[in-house]
Amino acid sequence: MHQDILTWAIALMLGVPVVAIALNEVIERLQRQNIPLLETLQHLRNLVLPFLTAWLVMRQILILEPSANLVRTAETLFWVTIIYTGLSFLNTTLTTRKKPKVWQIRVPNLYLLLARASVVLLIGVHILSNIWKIDLAQITTTLGVGSLVVALALQDTLSNLVSGFLLLMERPFEEGDWLKISLRTGTNFEGEVIEMNWRAVRLRTRNRDIIIIPNGELGKTTFENYTLLNPLHAERVFVRFSYNDLPNQVIDILQKAALETTGILADPQPNIRIKEYGDFFISYELKIYINNYSKKDDIRGELLKRIYYAVKRNKLTIPLPTQMEYSLDQALLKNEVPQERILEYLEALPYLAFLDPSTINKLARSAIVEEYGIGECIVKAGNLDKGFFIVWDGCVNLLVKNSQGKEQEVFRLSSGDCFGEMSLLAGQPSLVAVKVVQDLQAIVIPTEVIIDLAEHSPKFALEINRLIEERDKAIKRI
Repeated sequence: MHQDILTWAIALMLGVPVVAIALNEVIERLQRQNIPLLETLQHLRNLVLPFLTAWLVMRQILILEPSANLVRTAETLFWVTIIYTGLSFLNTTLTTRKKPKVWQIRVPNLYLLLARASVVLLIGVHILSNIWKIDLAQITTTLGVGSLVVALALQDTLSNLVSGFLLLMERPFEEGDWLKISLRTGTNFEGEVIEMNWRAVRLRTRNRDIIIIPNGELGKTTFENYTLLNPLHAERVFVRFSYNDLPNQVIDILQKAALETTGILADPQPNIRIKEYGDFFISYELKIYINNYSKKDDIRGELLKRIYYAVKRNKLTIPLPTQMEYSLDQALLKNEVPQERILEYLEALPYLAFLDPSTINKLARSAIVEEYGIGECIVKAGNLDKGFFIVWDGCVNLLVKNSQGKEQEVFRLSSGDCFGEMSLLAGQPSLVAVKVVQDLQAIVIPTEVIIDLAEHSPKFALEINRLIEERDKAIKRI
């Protein structure tokens, strides 16, 4: 007996300091490396180790009976610190955040709650039954009828809990998915899943409101998941045009507007078809594909904006159900800029000032005014210029890809500046991409007209050649 006491005394005298020193060393290293397990190890050193030592001293050195209240209290405190340390470990290694850190494992919130409850319940049962010798089976039997009453009172809560587990097992959605839920009451909700716990699922709508739907209700209804398995989503947009607009022309213009809209995929490509013939219009359906459902409304709005500018440039007509008679100038009815204003503007440009009036008048007669919205790409690098553009109002960027493959600004052009100079060199593609950064009105002179001007005006040809060389040097620097 004395030999056993001596052995335990030596073991505790040597072992406890060694373990404490080892834990201190590990904690210091974790502090330098900023590793989050630091808190768990501190609980082991400051809580678990002292109570474990006290309990072992009472049992193995002082030879106190296990049934003694002091021993039971010490052992109970030891297991309580184990619970506290275990919960700290779970909170460090498990997370419900969408983007866990390297050392963390992402789990649904319900699983994390279950893990915490399991630690507390299992150790709690051990403390009550093995340390304090409480007959839990007898208590359960005694409370049987009461448990039935409680179960009936909590049937909705239990239904939510069970439904939550079933949803987690089936995994019909995850945090970040977009759902459309149709409840039995006839109410529909659409939103992003931001949390799922033991009782309910929380959705955040496009209006940034939070909707809480009990798991039990969710398990009895149907819902659409827009992002499960494949984020690809088809969106439909309807527009109407006049019978005077040729369908093939309209479809081509809508197709180009869709493909130039950020967020709309080129594969699968947009599908445009005639939907119906109305009393005073032809209805067209645009079926576009996106892979970011949360940006659906923004992409749709951007597409409609692109269509507006394309309609104005191509003189299409969006019909109205009423007829109105105007006594305005014909050019205004067609939304065209009078030729006199174009002529005045061209005469004021320094790089055209040396031309005779008849030549400038010819340019004005052949020119048209086009409008573009912010973000539109007028010319893509590697494509042929569509004509010679003179900025009347607004602003554009000339962009070129650098060595990293990213677009970089070369020039920013505003009122009076020009681009599309490569149209003078037959068959030569544009070296830059031209994108609108401020709503643009541009005078566009057809390619054949500007080439003819360069051939008959050496001074204008030299001016354009200087411009091409200047921009070419800037591009090479990038």
